[in-house]
Amino acid sequence: MSRIEARRSLLRTSQNRDGGWGYFAGQESRVEATAYALRAMGSADATWEPGIAFLLARQEKDGGLAPSPSVPGSSWVTNLAFPLLKRAQTGTKPLERMADWILKTEGAEGGFRQRLLYAMGMAQADQNPRLKGWPWRPGNNSWVEPTAHGLLALRWMEGLAPEVALRYRRELGTQMLLDRRCSDGGWNYGNKKVLGETLPAYPETTGLALLGLAGSRIDAAILEPSLARAKADFATVQGAYGRALLALALRLHGIECGYRAATEEPHPSRNLMLASIEILAESDPAGVFLP
Repeated sequence: MSRIEARRSLLRTSQNRDGGWGYFAGQESRVEATAYALRAMGSADATWEPGIAFLLARQEKDGGLAPSPSVPGSSWVTNLAFPLLKRAQTGTKPLERMADWILKTEGAEGGFRQRLLYAMGMAQADQNPRLKGWPWRPGNNSWVEPTAHGLLALRWMEGLAPEVALRYRRELGTQMLLDRRCSDGGWNYGNKKVLGETLPAYPETTGLALLGLAGSRIDAAILEPSLARAKADFATVQGAYGRALLALALRLHGIECGYRAATEEPHPSRNLMLASIEILAESDPAGVFLP
């Protein structure tokens, strides 16, 4: 059995009766793990329709998706799942409500005091508070991962939201990610500098940020240090999660980057989300993250 098929076999046997996947077999289904598993399995697999039904069942009255049956309240996973539900053609109304939630949800930073301290050079975190991306939950500040998936979700909203609104959020989210970029070219989880301390980039957040910026049409020279950082990390980092995300991001930016899982069998942790990301990194991600 090939490495990819071994991971797909693990995903098939670990799908829960409600159609979703947990982070590990037997755990409660989560939207995050399910969204990656569905990307890895594809629409032709028998797991697809039950998985899409699980995602749809998580939609809240405000249009967003809750992380799991036991964790109510719309969150960033809406950004992650939107492209899948658009691909599945689940009906216009649920998609319009979801798109509306994504467009209206933004980071909570940007208050008067925060802007004043930033203008005076006295802010604790070195970040422009006017540049809002997406938060983990409404009422939180913007972070790199939900913003990366927010930018990807915008690419799937054609015909479901006004173009002017898409353009505005795309520009704001892109500039927010660039503003939070670390001095080494990559990304930390939320900030580049806090209380005067320069923060390092991590391989996984650098991969996620570059996924979000794929197809952003910004000047190639602006992303050059980040792509150099990603290539350097890919060559040296050992962790499967970071390496797989970097491989996906580099390929979406047109850079050849072959990924080979370290083991023939699924990762020793048997983490289902990691198995899904490794499938994607070792196969062709075209049409999975971008329409």
